[in-house]
Amino acid sequence: MGQLLGQTHDRQTKRREWVAVVDDDPSIRSSLARLLRSDGFDVETFSSSPEFFAAISDGPPACLVLDVHLGTASGFDLQDSLAATHAEVPVILITGHDKITSAELTRRAGPDGYLRKPFDGDRIIGMVRRRTEILDSPA
Repeated sequence: MGQLLGQTHDRQTKRREWVAVVDDDPSIRSSLARLLRSDGFDVETFSSSPEFFAAISDGPPACLVLDVHLGTASGFDLQDSLAATHAEVPVILITGHDKITSAELTRRAGPDGYLRKPFDGDRIIGMVRRRTEILDSPA
């Protein structure tokens, strides 16, 4: 169905083969989708939490790139809801707001798990690669 790092996967048989981007800004969604697809990732984009959760009934993504501010909603709330059922999904938080402290972002996503907009394309590709490779490696 999709391709991740050059490997074909079937969503029914493989639990991790796609990257989700959730951001309320259509230009950010399309830019991230183009960037990640150019590196071989299968990407699906969503503008809201409800849209994202409606789409993951076949299984969670390999990685979630998540905007902290989703209009009136909070990306942190989406992250908490996802963790309640799919705790193993790595999340990369992105934000363009300075109101959120680096300490809070680090607590939520780890020291290398967030980016402030605008961000470097190579950096986000590297972050997604590392998170999906860790999950795909044999235990």
